[in-house]
Amino acid sequence: MRPPHPEHWSFDDEFDGGEETCGRVIINLHTYVKPLPPGTRLLLVSEDPAAPVEFPAWCRMTRNALLETAHPYYLIELKPALKENPHG
Repeated sequence: MRPPHPEHWSFDDEFDGGEETCGRVIINLHTYVKPLPPGTRLLLVSEDPAAPVEFPAWCRMTRNALLETAHPYYLIELKPALKENPHG
C-alpha cells in the first residue's frame, strides 16, 4: 500500500503509471497528456525505482515543470510557458 501524496499538493488530473518501468510510463504518459491544456497540474504516480531520475529528465526535455517530488509521486505542470496570457 502506498503512502498518501503530500496533502498540500493540488492538481487537476492524475496519471498512475503503477509498477511499469519508466520507459513504458513515459510512452503512456505522452499519449495521456497530449490533449490536456498547458498549465494543467498533473499528479504522476510511478513505483519504478528509476523514476526520481527519469521524470525530472523527461520534464526538462519536454518543457513541463516538475513542481515537487515525493516518490512515488511527482507534481507536474504541463507546458507552463504556453499558458494563455489574459493580458495579451
